Amino acid sequence: MATQQPTSAPPEFIRLLEQSIRLSGLTKAEVAFKAEISAAYLSRLLHGERGVPADSVLLRLESVLDIQPRGQLFHAAGRLDSSVSRVLKKKDAPVLMRSLGPLTDDEMAIVLNVAEGFAKNHRAS
Repeated sequence: MATQQPTSAPPEFIRLLEQSIRLSGLTKAEVAFKAEISAAYLSRLLHGERGVPADSVLLRLESVLDIQPRGQLFHAAGRLDSSVSRVLKKKDAPVLMRSLGPLTDDEMAIVLNVAEGFAKNHRAS
Protein backbone atom coordinates (compact mmCIF):
# COMPACT_ATOMS: atom_id res chain seq x y z
CA MET A 1 0.00 0.00 0.00
CA ALA A 2 1.35 3.46 -0.93
CA THR A 3 1.97 5.98 1.81
CA GLN A 4 -0.02 9.19 1.44
CA GLN A 5 2.20 12.24 1.09
CA PRO A 6 1.31 15.24 3.28
CA THR A 7 -0.37 18.17 1.59
CA SER A 8 1.97 21.13 1.45
CA ALA A 9 0.92 24.68 2.26
CA PRO A 10 0.78 26.90 -0.86
CA PRO A 11 4.16 28.24 -2.03
CA GLU A 12 2.97 31.85 -1.59
CA PHE A 13 2.15 31.11 2.05
CA ILE A 14 5.55 29.53 2.66
CA ARG A 15 7.35 32.47 0.98
CA LEU A 16 5.43 35.04 3.04
CA LEU A 17 6.06 33.14 6.25
CA GLU A 18 9.80 32.79 5.52
CA GLN A 19 10.09 36.46 4.56
CA SER A 20 8.18 37.58 7.65
CA ILE A 21 10.41 35.51 9.93
CA ARG A 22 13.53 37.02 8.33
CA LEU A 23 12.18 40.57 8.65
CA SER A 24 11.10 40.03 12.26
CA GLY A 25 14.66 39.53 13.49
CA LEU A 26 13.45 36.55 15.52
CA THR A 27 14.83 33.06 15.27
CA LYS A 28 12.51 30.30 14.08
CA ALA A 29 12.60 28.87 17.60
CA GLU A 30 11.50 32.23 19.05
CA VAL A 31 8.69 32.54 16.50
CA ALA A 32 7.49 29.01 17.28
CA PHE A 33 7.59 29.65 21.03
CA LYS A 34 5.72 32.96 20.78
CA ALA A 35 3.16 31.48 18.37
CA GLU A 36 2.66 28.52 20.73
CA ILE A 37 3.64 25.90 18.16
CA SER A 38 6.58 23.52 18.17
CA ALA A 39 9.77 24.43 16.36
CA ALA A 40 9.49 21.10 14.53
CA TYR A 41 6.00 22.01 13.27
CA LEU A 42 7.21 25.42 12.05
CA SER A 43 10.13 23.74 10.29
CA ARG A 44 7.79 21.27 8.58
CA LEU A 45 5.55 24.15 7.45
CA LEU A 46 8.52 25.99 5.97
CA HIS A 47 9.74 22.85 4.19
CA GLY A 48 6.34 22.11 2.66
CA GLU A 49 5.76 19.04 4.80
CA ARG A 50 2.57 20.34 6.41
CA GLY A 51 -0.57 21.94 5.08
CA VAL A 52 -2.03 25.25 6.11
CA PRO A 53 -2.36 25.55 9.89
CA ALA A 54 -5.59 26.19 11.76
CA ASP A 55 -6.93 29.75 11.74
CA SER A 56 -5.90 30.20 15.38
CA VAL A 57 -2.27 29.41 14.45
CA LEU A 58 -2.41 31.80 11.48
CA LEU A 59 -3.67 34.56 13.79
CA ARG A 60 -0.85 33.94 16.27
CA LEU A 61 1.78 33.89 13.51
CA GLU A 62 0.46 37.15 12.04
CA SER A 63 0.57 38.70 15.49
CA VAL A 64 4.04 37.44 16.46
CA LEU A 65 5.50 38.45 13.10
CA ASP A 66 3.47 41.69 12.95
CA ILE A 67 2.38 40.98 9.38
CA GLN A 68 0.65 44.08 8.02
CA PRO A 69 -1.94 44.52 6.83
CA ARG A 70 -3.56 41.76 8.82
CA GLY A 71 -5.05 38.96 6.78
CA GLN A 72 -2.11 38.60 4.36
CA LEU A 73 -1.11 35.24 5.77
CA PHE A 74 -4.72 34.02 5.45
CA HIS A 75 -4.85 35.24 1.85
CA ALA A 76 -1.55 33.52 1.01
CA ALA A 77 -2.96 30.35 2.56
CA GLY A 78 -6.09 30.56 0.40
CA ARG A 79 -8.34 31.37 3.36
CA LEU A 80 -10.41 34.29 4.57
CA ASP A 81 -9.75 35.79 7.98
CA SER A 82 -12.67 36.40 10.32
CA SER A 83 -12.96 40.11 9.40
CA VAL A 84 -13.29 39.36 5.69
CA SER A 85 -15.70 36.50 6.36
CA ARG A 86 -17.86 38.80 8.51
CA VAL A 87 -18.04 41.43 5.74
CA LEU A 88 -18.85 38.86 3.07
CA LYS A 89 -21.85 37.69 5.12
CA LYS A 90 -23.44 41.13 4.92
CA LYS A 91 -26.49 41.42 2.71
CA ASP A 92 -24.99 43.79 0.12
CA ALA A 93 -21.48 42.27 0.02
CA PRO A 94 -21.97 40.49 -3.33
CA VAL A 95 -23.21 43.73 -4.95
CA LEU A 96 -20.24 45.63 -3.52
CA MET A 97 -17.75 43.01 -4.75
CA ARG A 98 -19.24 43.05 -8.26
CA SER A 99 -19.12 46.85 -8.40
CA LEU A 100 -15.44 46.83 -7.39
CA GLY A 101 -14.50 44.31 -10.10
CA PRO A 102 -14.06 46.71 -13.02
CA LEU A 103 -12.19 49.40 -11.04
CA THR A 104 -8.61 50.28 -11.91
CA ASP A 105 -5.90 50.01 -9.26
CA ASP A 106 -5.99 53.78 -8.79
CA GLU A 107 -9.76 53.79 -8.35
CA MET A 108 -9.50 50.88 -5.93
CA ALA A 109 -6.95 52.84 -3.88
CA ILE A 110 -9.42 55.73 -3.58
CA VAL A 111 -12.20 53.38 -2.45
CA LEU A 112 -9.83 51.81 0.07
CA ASN A 113 -8.89 55.21 1.50
CA VAL A 114 -12.56 56.14 1.91
CA ALA A 115 -13.34 52.77 3.56
CA GLU A 116 -10.36 53.15 5.94
CA GLY A 117 -11.67 56.60 6.91
CA PHE A 118 -15.08 55.12 7.76
CA ALA A 119 -13.41 52.33 9.74
CA LYS A 120 -11.35 54.85 11.77
CA ASN A 121 -14.55 56.71 12.64
CA HIS A 122 -16.06 53.48 13.99
CA ARG A 123 -12.94 52.57 15.99
CA ALA A 124 -12.86 56.03 17.56
CA SER A 125 -16.44 55.71 18.85
